[in-house]
Amino acid sequence: MPSDLWSEKDEDDYGIPVSRNGRGSPSPPLWSLRRLRTYAPWIAFLLLLTLYLTGSLKTPSSLKRTNWSRFAYVQYATDDHNLCNAVMMFEALHRYGSKADRVLLHNPQWTTTGNGGKDRNAQLLTLAVKKYGVTLKPVRLLDERGEMTGGPYGDGAHSSWDTSITKLRAFELTEYERVLHLDSDMTLFDHLDELFLLPKTPVAMPRAYWTDEPSGQWPLTSLLILLEPNAAEMKGMLSTLRSWWIGSEQQRTHTHAYDMELLNHRFGSSALVLPHRPYALLSGEFRSHDHSAYLGTINAPAELKTKWDPDAVLKEAKLVHFSDAPLPKPWIMWPYDGLAEIQPNCTSLHDTSTCRERDIWKGLYDDFRRRRKDICRLLSVAAPEWKRYKQEVGAV
Repeated sequence: MPSDLWSEKDEDDYGIPVSRNGRGSPSPPLWSLRRLRTYAPWIAFLLLLTLYLTGSLKTPSSLKRTNWSRFAYVQYATDDHNLCNAVMMFEALHRYGSKADRVLLHNPQWTTTGNGGKDRNAQLLTLAVKKYGVTLKPVRLLDERGEMTGGPYGDGAHSSWDTSITKLRAFELTEYERVLHLDSDMTLFDHLDELFLLPKTPVAMPRAYWTDEPSGQWPLTSLLILLEPNAAEMKGMLSTLRSWWIGSEQQRTHTHAYDMELLNHRFGSSALVLPHRPYALLSGEFRSHDHSAYLGTINAPAELKTKWDPDAVLKEAKLVHFSDAPLPKPWIMWPYDGLAEIQPNCTSLHDTSTCRERDIWKGLYDDFRRRRKDICRLLSVAAPEWKRYKQEVGAV
């Protein structure tokens, strides 16, 4: 019969054949694409829920929320000047939004204003606690023999190496899983939170690319130390340090006296090496004539030699460490004749007439002094007499 012939009415909107029901009208099948499109999201949701509940779908550990209370930045302060420097470092970490804790190891003779302190150090400790969330830990200072000492040395105008061993007390912070100690004579350009998430290792440090040693023998530099606190390590290093001071007068030279030498003795062959670019830029790099060590192009083929660009180097750096010996550190004003002798040489650097290196170099010092004044309310130390100062620091 004609009515039994197939017609366009026997197809749905998608052109798929449909059967007739008992009353002679077509009805869509259960597998209609229209129905599948309607219920597909629910089917997918139920499938994912089943996989999750059965453990087949796991969240990657890298996406899990980090417990930042397990980590801490550490500073130590043994005199008035590096206390201000430490507070400036904490201010920078606060400004850059660092998530890890902040700890200050300081001279036990100091206290906050809330505990009766009335001097400038008390005000700085209080500022660190209240504004930058710093935890204060008074500790006995350690001298270069590893012995306890009652207080800081001198007026801060010269090196604080006499008590630099105190930074090793970071190994005693066993309430933390990992701590990051930074020297305070530097400027941060960003936080370093990413370092806390590196693979597990007792110590991680950059290498001192600026040394005179062959590139394969560069020592580790203690300007940045990522470490896992361990009281046994601290005890062992102090024992080693004291052994260096037992014996002849020749052994009592300062060859092995300081933190950098001690850390290399213990971890030189086992530490995780951090790239000095961008984690260990020296201010003195802008005075250098050869940048191959910093750029990592020693022994590289010509086509891989990187052109020196001072602005690009500064932009990529995470920090800059002030190191322009014998010129004083940035909290001390420049002697005029010392500045003329040490500053980048515009007439010969890289055949350039713009002297961009000198502008950057001076700008780093100016920025440090400005922040010191704004944060600590302290002016720079008066410039020493250059010739006499060079003699005192052994530069002549």
